[in-house]
Amino acid sequence: MTGVSRSSDNHSRSYGSSRDTSALSPQKTQADRSGRQPPSSDVAGARPSAQTPTGFSNVSAFTPAGQRTSTGSLTFGARGEEVRALQDQLRTAGFDPGASDGIFGQRTDRALRDFQASKGLEVDGIAGRRTFAALSGVDGMDPNAPAAGGVNGTARLNGQPEGVGMTTGSITVNGNTYQFNSGGANAYSVPQGTYRVTAHRDSRSDPGFVRDGVGYSFLMEDPNRPGSDKMYDARAGRDREWLRIHPDGRNPGTEGCIGIVGDAETQRQFRADLNAELQRNGGVYTLRVE
Repeated sequence: MTGVSRSSDNHSRSYGSSRDTSALSPQKTQADRSGRQPPSSDVAGARPSAQTPTGFSNVSAFTPAGQRTSTGSLTFGARGEEVRALQDQLRTAGFDPGASDGIFGQRTDRALRDFQASKGLEVDGIAGRRTFAALSGVDGMDPNAPAAGGVNGTARLNGQPEGVGMTTGSITVNGNTYQFNSGGANAYSVPQGTYRVTAHRDSRSDPGFVRDGVGYSFLMEDPNRPGSDKMYDARAGRDREWLRIHPDGRNPGTEGCIGIVGDAETQRQFRADLNAELQRNGGVYTLRVE
């Protein structure tokens, strides 16, 4: 749901909740949390400490070598084998952090936030106890395989805010289940209901509709108003427009659309699965959002 011009469907930047810190730069977030600016030098030579049960020592680059942060977490700017292991686990879960170079940079931060959003965790860019626990639960997954479970033709929300705000969920098409984000700090999430899904653009490159070089979008319509981009949302008390299914191409969240989470292979597989459903069903696919 973009609410902007039909020709571009551009989305503005949106984030998970008023509690998350994704609207701030990672460096500013760390400074705010600690009450001081981080030092300019990294501690790439920090000595490894004893591993935690999850396999991470959680050494931060903003603490002296060999010491842990007060929360035992990894965050932007950290370096070392713990970060490399985090990057490997994010990739295994289907979220691309870039090269496993042991440096917690922008791509690792984005992948971590996307993973947190897909699991309904606080989207804060901090790899702490809950995030490590969630990551350990996906060990051994094929990085390009969709999640298991779900009812075909159904998008299940993990919760729908009464007002604006991001929610997460899972959508099952062609027998495969994928994670998605919807809504943002200044946007409503996708409304519950039944929709007609039809083809829109099989390839696109505009910001907000592309993830790791893969872009596409599908239309979602009110079945009682075919051919219209409008549907009524009781939460807003008015019609809303421009509902799409597309990659979640910005920081976590959309302007009301269903934004598919995952790397390039995940995006290609979802696009192929939904196109297969459209071909099988005469170009119209029924999707229930509940």
